[in-house]
Amino acid sequence: MGGALSFQARKWVQTFMRYFANSDYLAGMLAMSAMGVARDGAAQLCLSLFTWAVKFLWVSVRLEEKDAELVLAWLRERPEVHTSTQLTLYSRATMQAARVYEYEPEIQTTTRLRCSVKGHRAQWIWITRRESRESGDRRQPVATVSFFGRNKGLLEAILESGREIQRRRMEKYLTVVQVYDYKKEHGLNWLHPQDKDRKQPGRSISSVVLPRCPSTGLCQAEALLEDAREFLDSELWYTERGIPYRRGYLLHGIPGGGKSSLIMAVASELMLPIYMLQLSSEQMSDETLNSLLQYGMHDPPTILLLEDVDMLHSAVLNRRSNDAKERAEEEEEEQSDDASKGGKTGKNAKPRSGRKGRLTLSGLLNALDGPTATTGRLLFMTTNARDRLDPALRRSGRIDYELEFTSAGREQTERLFERFYQDFGTRSKASTAVVDVEAGTSEVAARSSVSGALAAQGQSLSTKELAAAFAKQVEKSGVQLTTADI
Repeated sequence: MGGALSFQARKWVQTFMRYFANSDYLAGMLAMSAMGVARDGAAQLCLSLFTWAVKFLWVSVRLEEKDAELVLAWLRERPEVHTSTQLTLYSRATMQAARVYEYEPEIQTTTRLRCSVKGHRAQWIWITRRESRESGDRRQPVATVSFFGRNKGLLEAILESGREIQRRRMEKYLTVVQVYDYKKEHGLNWLHPQDKDRKQPGRSISSVVLPRCPSTGLCQAEALLEDAREFLDSELWYTERGIPYRRGYLLHGIPGGGKSSLIMAVASELMLPIYMLQLSSEQMSDETLNSLLQYGMHDPPTILLLEDVDMLHSAVLNRRSNDAKERAEEEEEEQSDDASKGGKTGKNAKPRSGRKGRLTLSGLLNALDGPTATTGRLLFMTTNARDRLDPALRRSGRIDYELEFTSAGREQTERLFERFYQDFGTRSKASTAVVDVEAGTSEVAARSSVSGALAAQGQSLSTKELAAAFAKQVEKSGVQLTTADI
C-alpha cells in the first residue's frame, strides 16, 4: 500500500515538471514570486540593519524643562541657528538703551548643526524643541537632542556651557520668581520670568552699608554673605554628618533698614534666583505650599524669600496671642451658622464655610524643613516685629542666622554719606548734597539745624570730612535716621 502511494506521488511530480517545463506562464509566475520574496527579504534585512544602527549608533536624549532651557540658552548664541527657516525672536532693552535681539528655533522645528565644544571633536547634532506636554497638573516644555555615537560628553559640555551663559546673565540681572494664580487649569504655580521680560539689575554687596561686626570688623552685610558662601561650600560636611543641607536667615528690625536690599545683594553676589513666596492667597493650602517648594523651582542652590512674614498669614504669628482671636472667630462663625439655619431651610440655607485648604503652621513648618523639604536652599525671612512670630518658626535649626536692623549709627552714617556722594568733585556740590539729603527726612526742625551748620562748613571740607561732620550733627540733633532716610 505504501509503495503504491509513493509510486503515484512520483508520477504526479514528474507530470507537473513536464508541464512546468513546457509552460512559459508558470515559469514566469514562479520567477516573479521568487523575486518578490527576495525583495521583501532584502527590505526586511535593510530595516533590521537600520534599526540596529539607530539603536546602537544613534542616541536621542529627551530633556525636561530645566535642562532644555540650558540647551536653548546655548543655542541662541550659536551662529548656525540663523540658518533655520523658522525662528522665534526675543528682544530686550539693555542698560545702554540699545536693544539685543536673540533667535531660537521655532517649536516643533529640528535644528541641525555641526558643533564642537572645547575638549570634544566636532559632531553633528539635531535639536528639536517640542510643544509643552502634560506632566501631572502642569505643562512643561521639553527638547530632544540627537547625535551619532554613544559618547554623551558633548551633550554634557553643552549643558555646562548653557549653565555658564545663564550664570553670566545672573551677574547682570536679578532673577525674581513669584507665585501666580493660573486659575482652574493649574492653580498656584511659579511664574518664571522669560528672557524677553525686563529684569532688575543686580547689585553689589558693597552697596549695602550696615554697621560693622564688633568681633571681626566686617560689615554685617559682608559677614552674612561670607556665611552664605561657607554654607554653599559645605554640602559634603552636612551630608557626612546627616544634617539637612539648609540654611535659614531672619532679618528683623525697623522698616527701611535695608533688609530687602541685603537679600538682593546676596542673590546677585551668589548668582542665585529668588523665589518670593506669598502665603496670603485664599488658595494657599498645606498641599499647595508643599507642591510649590518641591516642583517648579530651579535646581539648588536657590533663595526662598518670605518678606514681611508676620504680615503674610496668621499661621506664622505667635499661637498664644492668636488663640483668643481664633476662638472669637470660631464663635462668631458658629453664631452666624445658627442664625442662617434658623432663618433659612432647604436649598436656601447658607452652607457653613469649612477650613479645608487653609494653610496651617504645621504645614508651613513641614514644607520648610520637614521630611519632604528640599535641600540646598537658603531661606530668608524678613519682619519688622520679631516677637510676633511663633517661636517654632524662629527656633534654632530653622533659623541659623539672625540680623537686627536698627537706626543708622554715626559710623554707618559716615560710610553711607561717603558712598553716595564720593563722586561729587567739588566741595560746593557736596555741601549741596548734604542739604538735599537732609530735605528728605521727616524731622524738619532737626534737619534745619543740621543742614544749616554743615552748609556753613561745606566750602572748607572734603567729602570725607563733610561726612564726619554730617554724622556728628545728626547724632547731636537726636534724629533717628534709617538707611532709606539717608
